[in-house]
Amino acid sequence: MSVGSVVIAAARVIAEQGDFTPGVVKVADGRIVDVRGGRPPRGMRVLGGVLAPGLIDLQINGCAGVDFATLGDPAGLDRVHRFLLGTGVTGYLPTLISTPLPQLREALRRWQEARARGLPRILGVHVEGPYLNPAFAGAHPKQHLRSPDAAEFAGILDEVPGLVKLVTLAPELPGAEALIEAARRRRIVVSAGHTDATFEQAGRAFRSGVRMVTHIFNAMRPLHHREPGIVGASLLDDRVVTGLIADLVHLHPAVVRMVIERKGWKRTVLITDAVAAAGHLHGPSSLAGQTLTISDAPRLPSGMLAGSLLTLDQAIRNLVAIGVPGREAVLMASAVPAAVLRRPDLGRIAVGGRADLVLFDRSMRVRTVYASGTPVFTRGGIAPPATE
Repeated sequence: MSVGSVVIAAARVIAEQGDFTPGVVKVADGRIVDVRGGRPPRGMRVLGGVLAPGLIDLQINGCAGVDFATLGDPAGLDRVHRFLLGTGVTGYLPTLISTPLPQLREALRRWQEARARGLPRILGVHVEGPYLNPAFAGAHPKQHLRSPDAAEFAGILDEVPGLVKLVTLAPELPGAEALIEAARRRRIVVSAGHTDATFEQAGRAFRSGVRMVTHIFNAMRPLHHREPGIVGASLLDDRVVTGLIADLVHLHPAVVRMVIERKGWKRTVLITDAVAAAGHLHGPSSLAGQTLTISDAPRLPSGMLAGSLLTLDQAIRNLVAIGVPGREAVLMASAVPAAVLRRPDLGRIAVGGRADLVLFDRSMRVRTVYASGTPVFTRGGIAPPATE
C-alpha cells in the first residue's frame, strides 16, 4: 500500500532525532521524505496528540478469539488484524508455542500463506519452543518439549523459507549451541527463554550469538545473590535485549522499572505474550489446545500464568503510569523491536522509513493508524491528513 504525497502535522511527533512540538512529517510513495519541527503550511490542521512510529509485537500467541497455533479461517485473521490495528500495532510476529512437530509444521505453513494478507504486516513468525527446559516449561506442555536438534530444526525451516525470524530456546540444553549457530546462519534472532541457565551458561550463550531474553524473570532460573543466573547475566550484558511483559501482573512495577533503568530503553523491548482471550474475554479460551481460565491474566487450571491479556498500547500506558518517560515507552514498542528484527525501515519516524504511524491522544490511546501514510484505522472521527 502506498500513496502520493501526504503531510501529517501533529502537536507532538516522536521522531528518531527527538520530539518535535509541534512537528510535521511528509510522506511520498509510502516513505517518509521529511521530518521537521514547527507549524505546518498555512491552512493545514495540526492534529492534537502524539504521532509515533507504528508498534511492533515480537511475541503474541493470539488475540480477538484466535489462537495462532491453530490459525483457521481467513475471517479469524481479519478479526485479529482489526483488533491489532486498534491497538496501534502495524507489524507483528505470530508466536507458536510448543506443540507436536506435525502441528508446528502445519501452523507454519498456514502463516506462510497468510503472510501477504492485509494489515498489520506479518513480519515473520516467532517459534517459542519446543527446545525448552522442562524445569521451566511454564504453559508449554512438557510432553511436547524436545532436545535441541539442529538438523531437525533446519528441516522445519526449509519447509517455510524466510518465515521464521525469532526462535526461543533454552541455551543450556545439550545440542543448543549447534542450533543457535544454525539459526544465526539463516539470520534468525535467537532468544533465551524457559531456561535453567546459570550465570556462566548464559554468558556462553550470549557469546555464541543469543541476542534476546524472552519475558525476563518469567519461566527462567530466578535471580539469586549467590547465583545470578540468566536474569543477572542478561541485565549485565549490553549485547542482549530483554523482553518485558508490562501488564504489571507478570512483573511488579518496581521490577519493571529496575529492568528499564539497568538495561536502558534501547535494550528493553515491550512484548504482550497475549493469548486468544485478549480483546475477546467472553466465552472459553485456550492456548495451543489447553483450556485457560481468565482472571487478572490467563491461567492454566493449576493457576500458572499462561500468557497475558495485554496490548502494546496498554503496555505503554502502564509504563507511563509508573514514571517511565512516554517517548521511551513508545520506542520500546516500536524502534527496539524493529532493531531486533534488523528492520531499519520500520519503527522510526525518520527520512527513508516506512510511514507506518500511530496517532495517540494525550492519554496515549490510539486515535488513527497509518500504513505507508494511508489511514487504515480511525477512532473518534479524526480527519485524514491533507494531501498535496
